[in-house]
Amino acid sequence: MRKVLILSVLLGFSAILNAQDIDSLFNVFERNKGEVAYQAAVAIDEVIGREPNFTLETEKDEIKLKILRTMILYYFNHNDFEHVVKYSEVGIAHYHEIGDLFNEAGCTMTLANAYQRFGQLDKAIECYNRCCDLMDEIGGDMAAVNKRYVMNNIAEIHLAMGEYDIADEMYRKCVEMLGEVAVNDTESNLDLATYYQNLAEVRIARKNPEAVGFAEQSLDLSQRYQDTPHKIINRLIALSKAYNLVGRTEEASQLMDEALSIAKANGETFLETSIYIQKGEYAKAIKMADENHYDELLQEALEGAYLLERETNPRQALEYYERSVIMKDSIFNENQQQLIRDYQVRYATAEKEHALAMEQEKSKRNRLYIMVLAIIALLLLAIALIWYRLASIRKKRNKELAHLNETKDHLISIVSHDVKTPVGAMCQVLRGITDGYDSIADTDKKAQLMLLRSSSEALKDRMENIIQWVKQELANSTVTRKVFGVKNLVDECIKTQEAAIGVKSLKVINEVPSYFMSYDDVNVVSLVIQNLLGNAVKFSYPNGEITIKAEHKGERIWVSVCDNGMGISEKKLEKIFNYMTSSAEGTEGETGTGIGLFVSKQFIDKIGGKITIESVKDQGTTVSFSITYKMLER
Repeated sequence: MRKVLILSVLLGFSAILNAQDIDSLFNVFERNKGEVAYQAAVAIDEVIGREPNFTLETEKDEIKLKILRTMILYYFNHNDFEHVVKYSEVGIAHYHEIGDLFNEAGCTMTLANAYQRFGQLDKAIECYNRCCDLMDEIGGDMAAVNKRYVMNNIAEIHLAMGEYDIADEMYRKCVEMLGEVAVNDTESNLDLATYYQNLAEVRIARKNPEAVGFAEQSLDLSQRYQDTPHKIINRLIALSKAYNLVGRTEEASQLMDEALSIAKANGETFLETSIYIQKGEYAKAIKMADENHYDELLQEALEGAYLLERETNPRQALEYYERSVIMKDSIFNENQQQLIRDYQVRYATAEKEHALAMEQEKSKRNRLYIMVLAIIALLLLAIALIWYRLASIRKKRNKELAHLNETKDHLISIVSHDVKTPVGAMCQVLRGITDGYDSIADTDKKAQLMLLRSSSEALKDRMENIIQWVKQELANSTVTRKVFGVKNLVDECIKTQEAAIGVKSLKVINEVPSYFMSYDDVNVVSLVIQNLLGNAVKFSYPNGEITIKAEHKGERIWVSVCDNGMGISEKKLEKIFNYMTSSAEGTEGETGTGIGLFVSKQFIDKIGGKITIESVKDQGTTVSFSITYKMLER
C-alpha cells in the first residue's frame, strides 16, 4: 500500500519530470510487480508523451518490452545516445533471454547506430556484424531486407574511415540485393534513393564528377515518393556537395540553405550541425555539437575552424587545434608539437618564450632528480628486503640448529639414563649364566633367563619410544589423518600387551562406545594408547583392573586410561611429562624408561590435542588425551 501511495505522488508530478527521471521510474518498474510495476510503466509513457499500449492484465515481460522500445526511441529522437546505449543493451539481454531473435537484432542495430553517432566506429561495426548473423539465423524475406540495411550502415562507416573501395562495393551489393524496382513500390524506391546517395558520397570523397548523377537521382526519388525530412535533408546536402565539386556553387548554396531550413523546422539538430559545418559557420556548429554531444561532428567542426582561422587569427586557431587534438584522445605526435611551438614562437613575446624555456628546463631537471631519487629508493628498498630475507634465513637456521642441539642433548641423556641401565643388567645376567653355567641350578637358570627376558622387553619398549620421538624431532614427520573407529583401535592395542596383562592376571575393560569415530593420525593415537596401557599394566597390582573409556566433548573425544594401581606421588606428578623424569619400578619390579609419557605428550601436541594426568598415591592413575571427533550416523 505504501509503495502504491508513493508511486501515486510520483505520477502526480509526472508532468514536470525530465528525461533523467525515466531512469528512476524504470528502476521502480524493475524492482516491483503487479500494480506498482504497471503504474511505473504508465508514468514512463506519460513522461514521454505516449499513450500506454498495455493494460494491468498484460504480462510484466510484455510491458517491459513495450516501454523499452518507447524509451529507446525517445532517447534516440532526443539525441541522448548514452541512454540509447544503456537501454538497448537491456533490451538485447531481455530479447536474447526469451529467444526473440528479430527484436534482439532490432535493438542491436539501434545500439550500433548510437555507437556510430558517438564516433565509436569499431563498436558500431561489431554490433552491425552481430545483426547480420542474427538475420542469417532468422531467415526469410524480412530478414534479407534488414540485412541489406545493416550492410548499408557498415558501408557508411567504411566511407567515414576513408575505405572507399570497400564502401563502394558494399553499396553496389545493396543495389544488387534490392533487384529490379517497380514504379509503385514506394519502399524499395526510397531504399534505392539511399543507395544512390551513398554511391554519390563515395564519388564526392574521390572528387569524381559522377557524383552529380547519383545525387540527382537520389534527391528525385526521395522527393517523388515523399521521403522523411531527415532523408531529404541528407539528399540535399549530398547534391550540394556534388554541385560544388563541378563548380555549380550558386546552386549548391541554394540547396544547402533549403536543407538548413528543413532541418530547423523538423528539429534535426544533428543534420543542422552538419550543415553549419558545410557552410563554414564553425562557431555555430561547435556550439551545437557541444550541446548535443556530437563528438564526431565536433571534431570535424574544430578542424574546419582551425583551417579557417589559422591565417587571420592564429591564437584562436591554436585553441581550436589543441581542442581538436584532445578530442582524438591521443598524445601529440612530433609534427603536432612542432606546429604548436611554431605558433608560440610566432606570437608569444621573447620574455614569455624565455620564461617558458626556463620552466621547461627546470621541469626536466626536476624530473631527472625525481627519477634518480626513485632509483636510489628502489635500490635501498631492494637492499633492505635482501637484508631482511637473509636475517630471516639466519634466524630460522639458528633456531633449527638450537633445536637440533637440544634434541641431541635429550637423546644423549635418554640413552645414558634409560638405555645404559637395562643393557648393563642384561650383560651382567649373561655374564653370570655363561661363567657358572654348569654349577647353576635349573631353577636359578630359569630365574636368570626370566630376568634377562624382562630386561630385553624393557629395552625394546625404550628403543621403540626413542625411535618414534627422534623421528618426530629430526625428520619433522607430517600428520596423516584418516577416519578410524576408536573402540577397535583400543582392542588392537590391548592385544599387543596380552602377555604382560596375563602375567599379572589383570582385568582390562574397553568401555569406548562402538560408534565413536575419529579423524586423526591413527599411528600416533595407537602409540599413545600403547604407552599409557603399558604404564597402567606396569603399575597395577596383580588381579587389578584397568579401564579404557572415552567421552565426547564438543569437537574432541577424550580417551582415558584408568588403573587402580600404586599411583604417583604429588611431587613427582608436577614434572611427570618432562623428558628427564625417572621411571619408578612397577609393582612386580618392572623397570621403565621414563620417556613414555614425554613421547606421548610430544605426539598429542603434534596432532593438536591435549593430555592430562590425575593420580592419587596407592589409589590409582587416570591419563586422558583428546583426539578429533568424526560424527557418524548411528
